[in-house]
Formats: sequence, C-alpha cells, structure tokens
Amino acid sequence: MSETPTAAPVVPRADLSIVGLVAGNSTEVLSAFAQQALAVGAVHPSYEAALLERELAFPTGLPTVIPVAIPHADVEHAIESGLGIATLAQPVEFGEMGGADSTVAARVAVLILVTEPHAQAEMLSQLIGVFQLDGWHDTLSAATTPEELAATFADLLASAAE
Repeated sequence: MSETPTAAPVVPRADLSIVGLVAGNSTEVLSAFAQQALAVGAVHPSYEAALLERELAFPTGLPTVIPVAIPHADVEHAIESGLGIATLAQPVEFGEMGGADSTVAARVAVLILVTEPHAQAEMLSQLIGVFQLDGWHDTLSAATTPEELAATFADLLASAAE
C-alpha cells in the first residue's frame, strides 16, 4: 500500500513577516513580500512576477471590519509553504476580491505560500476565521518584531479553529 503524503502545515513564519511595512501601493507590498520570500529561499525567482500578475487578475482585498489583503501566487512558484504577515504603516489600497473595480484600504496583508493546490482554499478559509475574531487586529498590532508577529498570528489561527 502506498500512502498519500500529507501536506506540511501552512504556518506563520517570522522570516516571511514584516512589522510596520511602509508601502505606497499594493505593488510595493507584494514586491516586499516576494523579495523577502526569495531571500529566504521559499520561492522561485518567477514568484514576484506571478504574484503581481495574479493580483491584477484576481484582487485579494477583503472588506472585513479591519480590511485585509491575502495575496498569493500559483503553487509552482513556491518552494516552501508558509504565511507571511505584514502590518502596514498606513492603509494600502488593494482591489476587492470578487469586486468590480472597487478597492479596500488594507491594514494587514497575509501572504499565502503553498506547494499543493488544495492547501490554498483551506488556508483562505482559516484566515477568514481569524479576521472574524474580535480584537484580532489590536492583538496583531501589538507585535513589534517579525517573530512576535508570526507567533501572535499562529495563536489567532488556533483561536479561530476552536
């Protein structure tokens, strides 16, 4: 009998996270994430272009109480799975997911890196659970280092799963 390999869990990673990212637009946010992911060996060199292209075609801004963006690219551009979290110094306009030419002023961006196609939909569902928790943004905003940011987001994911 052969066993189907189980997907590695997609967890928040300090080496992909950025506290107080200063960005003037969504392209700058996406480029910062892509460059960080490339620097730590989590993505292929093709990742940044794929991320920017996908965001143009399929915007990722969510009009939640505290607006967020959940950018991602197709799995073939990722080497390792993980979540990158960026708290933004100022809100940044992202196209609204499923919206026609509308935008949201995202205050947090969460980069999803997955190496298996089904993992992306599962991760999106878990993230939406986090963004429905009371006080999630205040909790996340208290983080002052990438390590705190990743650990705090991991706690929020666990809380949302309960």
